[in-house]
Amino acid sequence: MKQNKQQLAIAKKIKKWIQATQEVEKARFAIPITRLTSIKSLCVDEVAAEKFALYIARLVQQQMDLATCPEHFSGEEWTHQQQLVDEAIALMQSYLESPSYESRQSLRNLLKDIDGVQGDDYRNFRWTTVRFVRSGDLLKLDYALRCFVEPDFPYWAYKLAAEYVEGYGLQSGSGIVAESVPRLLEVAEFWCQYYFAQSLNEKFPDGGDRSVRPNP
Repeated sequence: MKQNKQQLAIAKKIKKWIQATQEVEKARFAIPITRLTSIKSLCVDEVAAEKFALYIARLVQQQMDLATCPEHFSGEEWTHQQQLVDEAIALMQSYLESPSYESRQSLRNLLKDIDGVQGDDYRNFRWTTVRFVRSGDLLKLDYALRCFVEPDFPYWAYKLAAEYVEGYGLQSGSGIVAESVPRLLEVAEFWCQYYFAQSLNEKFPDGGDRSVRPNP
């Protein structure tokens, strides 16, 4: 089937992410996370951003379910965070199936709950004030929820992807690093299946073996 110009442009963006995963394995320094800004253009409407947000939220949920409680959290705090993620996924799924003002308000209320858990640790850093949150998992969930309730949903989809993919290495610095590769492929997998109903390996057979988990 012949692709139109829009499909070719989308395929080109996804292929650049695959190429980035190959580059980073040879690179001395991290690849800038801004490589993911093209996600904004893939969010042609709020539904695309919302489905992507739900996809990443489910991946975060899977990771938390497999993880042990971090040392800086009590068992009760960790359980509460897992419950927040479970509740958010249920609300996002419900909203996608039947959008309503009431369900959007529930999503906004959950954002307030997450904000309360993250604390009020604000510090001056490089001539600006930075908030240090308690949970990186809940920060991703925060960004995912904002894809549903904020008018600038493409921006929050990008922020979510960047927070999910970005890594740090002592020598390479922060950005897309070797440890980021599986997560970047998961992001690419979503958009490949969303627009082409094909896996990365099916769509880009010449891109090398880029096996990832199927969309949850």
